[in-house]
Amino acid sequence: MEHISKRIWQVLQGTAIVGMVVAAAPRGLADDGAPGHSRTQVIGLQAGWNAVYLEVAPVVSAPGEVFAGLPVDRVATLFESPESNQFVTDPGVNLFKGQGWGVWYAPGLPEAFLKSLDAIIGNHAYLIHAKSACQWRVSGQVETKRFTWQPDAFNLVGFSVRATGGPTFEEFFAGSKAHRGQIIYRLVDGRWKRVLQTTAETLRSGEAFWIFCKGGSDYQGPVRVETTNRQGLVLGSGVAQIIVRNDCPHPLTATVRQVPGDDSPLPLSIMVQVYGNAAAPVTPVAARLPAGAWEQPLPTLEIAGALAIPFECRSAEMARARQGSLLLITTDLGTETWVPASGFRSDLGE
Repeated sequence: MEHISKRIWQVLQGTAIVGMVVAAAPRGLADDGAPGHSRTQVIGLQAGWNAVYLEVAPVVSAPGEVFAGLPVDRVATLFESPESNQFVTDPGVNLFKGQGWGVWYAPGLPEAFLKSLDAIIGNHAYLIHAKSACQWRVSGQVETKRFTWQPDAFNLVGFSVRATGGPTFEEFFAGSKAHRGQIIYRLVDGRWKRVLQTTAETLRSGEAFWIFCKGGSDYQGPVRVETTNRQGLVLGSGVAQIIVRNDCPHPLTATVRQVPGDDSPLPLSIMVQVYGNAAAPVTPVAARLPAGAWEQPLPTLEIAGALAIPFECRSAEMARARQGSLLLITTDLGTETWVPASGFRSDLGE
């Protein structure tokens, strides 16, 4: 990883981003299957029931294909916006008779014909029953998706955190009055048990929980990452930006890095605003980033603070009409946010 000079951020910190030209991207640029947007998530499954949060969208979504070769015989998920609270203590007791559940049964089970779950999607929580312990390696596309909380109910959710050293529940929800101090359950030895020590127990990567949301909320975590395009950072001939906001009650430090997904990562630059020229009071200057893996610490995000990072794609250096990478934004709390980055070169055919 190459470390980029902190002088870039000395210019950006505390400075409004003005005079920006927003990139115009052709329709379908960042569709599913875009180059460079795939990653592999590894989730350990125990014998019995597992509460899992899947972060990637499998290229082939049929459950029989996703779980092929694994000792998995039952998978269930709660559809969005259920009309009633579906929480029960034991996931094996009448759970799938409740309203709003979709269930897949492995072929060969007597109840296989009753299946109501036809696709495994990303950024979603699942209950998975394994006949024996195994490692689930699932490759798929990274997609941007904001979670919608059902108010005054338990929500089956998970969050992107680093593999080790994730935030405690207290730390993660400190910035949300709808979740702070509310009841949380995690699956332990096949039964849902309440999290009593929220200041000590940590969120784990790939794990799902029942979390009560009191009233309405759009809380996404301690850090909120926003792009102007719902498909992530999409760049053509202009500039597009990522905005990082601090939604927790104390300062945060964050880092952004590019994770190349294939042999043609995006050649990106950060557009720095230069002041002081009487003829051009505000002049955008491109600070080049390596066309590959790089890492850049961001300035400290104060309480309720935000930072805009304007990117430009050096399309003339692209060998293909479409190229992509993943941007990973991490914090000192242990949270992770994956952002697909796409670029196109209009003078080259697909």
